[in-house]
Amino acid sequence: MRRRVFLLGAVALSAGAFGFLMLGNRFVGSGDDVVGRRCSYCGMEIRDRRFAAVLVVNGEKLFYDDVGCMMIHYLSVEGIIPPVSNTPVLGKVEKIHVYDFVTSEEVDGFAAWYVLGSRVETPMRHGVIAFKSFSDAVEFTRREGGEVVGWDGALQTFLGGDMHTDMEHEGHDYSHAFHIPLTTVDGKTVTVSEILRQGKPVLLVFFATWCPTCSKNTSTLSAAYRKFRGKALVLLSSFDPRDTSEKINQFLKIHGASEEWIVTQPNLDFLVSLRVITQETIFAITPNGEIVYEKRFGTLTEDDWLSVVEKLSA
Repeated sequence: MRRRVFLLGAVALSAGAFGFLMLGNRFVGSGDDVVGRRCSYCGMEIRDRRFAAVLVVNGEKLFYDDVGCMMIHYLSVEGIIPPVSNTPVLGKVEKIHVYDFVTSEEVDGFAAWYVLGSRVETPMRHGVIAFKSFSDAVEFTRREGGEVVGWDGALQTFLGGDMHTDMEHEGHDYSHAFHIPLTTVDGKTVTVSEILRQGKPVLLVFFATWCPTCSKNTSTLSAAYRKFRGKALVLLSSFDPRDTSEKINQFLKIHGASEEWIVTQPNLDFLVSLRVITQETIFAITPNGEIVYEKRFGTLTEDDWLSVVEKLSA
């Protein structure tokens, strides 16, 4: 029997029609071949069945290229976290299918075992790998590292105990992270504290050059920046150690980033200090160093960015 240990903190989803997903993947109700479909969360093409997953919501199948993408949507559909990108407004999760890493066999997601934190990279770098057999999962960790958990343990990765997804920040003191030296794409060194000393609020936006959600956020931020320029500073920080300065600069050019933005290379200490586990994480920081807003999953529209800046300026 699956446990519902997280429902105590569930957030009620607003009423509305269960009716949208992206990229031609709307409510596919037949067919078991997941390869070649588009992920219902991030929009990436599913290329490896071993990392894929399926949610059955109100009798319809939603497909995912990464087990982590599926878990984010599951938490949102169930009301455990607020709605995120491309989440159906109303829905009941009836089944979850994942695929055994060894055999590619379809497995009940609630009954599967999961390995977290191994050396094997998953398509969206969430790092959750499914197994039908506990012994296979254990053997895998001996070769590739990581830990074996059940369904609830895997979900906890995305909750982080008290993680917020799109709301006012509460409780944690991350000020020590603001003193960690970061290297910009042009080789200079900067800290968040130094940026804050300019006397303006800061939007700290993490990204990866391969991430579709990050691409959307950067494009909408570029559009919003033309309207709030001068009210807040923008700090983009890469999430993926494989993002070279060349890749980052190309990403910025494609999405119309302002040359006024401060853009830094990946820094593991910085990520760990801020408990950043998803590449699309966003923080809004007041001039006195208080985080007043954070978003861990999903996209922001141009109007959303303007609302965040308004909150910072209040």
